Amino acid sequence: MTKKQVSTRKVKKKKWYPIIAPKLFGNKVLGESLLTDSSLMKGRHMTLNLSNITGNPRTHNTNIQFVIKDVRDGQGITEVIKYSLITGVLKRLVRRGRNKVDNSFILRTGDGKRVRIKIIMITNSYIHKSTGTKLRAAARDVLREIIAKNTFEKTIEDLLRADIQKECKKKISKIAPVRNFEVRVFKLEAERREVEEKKEEISETEAQSSEATSAPKDELLSVSDDAQKPEVSDKVKVMEEVKEEKVEEKEAVKEVSEKKVSDDAQKPEVSDKVKEETVDEAKEEKKAAPKKPVPKKKEAKKEVKKPAPKKKEAKKEVKKPAKKVAKKPAAKKTAKKPAAKKTVAKKTVSKKK
Repeated sequence: MTKKQVSTRKVKKKKWYPIIAPKLFGNKVLGESLLTDSSLMKGRHMTLNLSNITGNPRTHNTNIQFVIKDVRDGQGITEVIKYSLITGVLKRLVRRGRNKVDNSFILRTGDGKRVRIKIIMITNSYIHKSTGTKLRAAARDVLREIIAKNTFEKTIEDLLRADIQKECKKKISKIAPVRNFEVRVFKLEAERREVEEKKEEISETEAQSSEATSAPKDELLSVSDDAQKPEVSDKVKVMEEVKEEKVEEKEAVKEVSEKKVSDDAQKPEVSDKVKEETVDEAKEEKKAAPKKPVPKKKEAKKEVKKPAPKKKEAKKEVKKPAKKVAKKPAAKKTAKKPAAKKTVAKKTVSKKK
């Protein structure tokens, strides 16, 4: 009996490697990642809610994105690359009777980093479009001054404390009363050179893949074309057959045309005088024939529509104004005289004699 061959693969064991926050958040452990090697952590992104990092539930409205820039002693060291607000917060800000003013632009920080910033402003009441444009321009100028002085990490720290929002709100509210000013997104933007290099790499990979796929197709097409092509001797034979068929068709057409000419020659020619006589006779016959009276079309009698009898209008009863009856003056109420006291008849006592 032959034993079955069992393939044994060596599987590397995975381990949990910790990810540490930057100094801004006190070098706390943000989480762990399960990997075979710690070097694979480099370049990975992770987003966390600020309340999970700081332990303060009041800061649950903001999210922060980190990137692992370096690996030291099996630990991933991170940097902040994005600050953003949750969409639910923005929906709660907008109400009836207010205007929402958005803007997005790119600025440079004090340490030379290219940054994308998106802001949102909520006014106290409806405003005109011209005032909205003024608010956008003013907010952009104020943020340019603030961000140009500080580094990227310092600006994020100020955003977490809401110092930038308060300063912008004070300066902008002079143009129009602003209820809320929030920085919706603040993130690092890739440099133009890096973007162009990435585009070139993508185009090169696409070109290589297209060449690899197109080469075998061209070969197959060439092979199929060669198989379909007839030999030279066959071509010559086909051409000769076509020529012979064309010659036979021409000869048949000539024979038909010659037959028609011979039939026309055999018919007797009719003189012009005979033709004229026949034409004159036909005209005289038409004149001699009695003309049939053309029946006159009976004119349809136009029905004269009788005017519809006028409806007798019911005489509207005119209500005569009621005569005003002069009210008699009310008789004066006579004051009731006090009832006369009944005179009690004095009983005459008969004296006994």
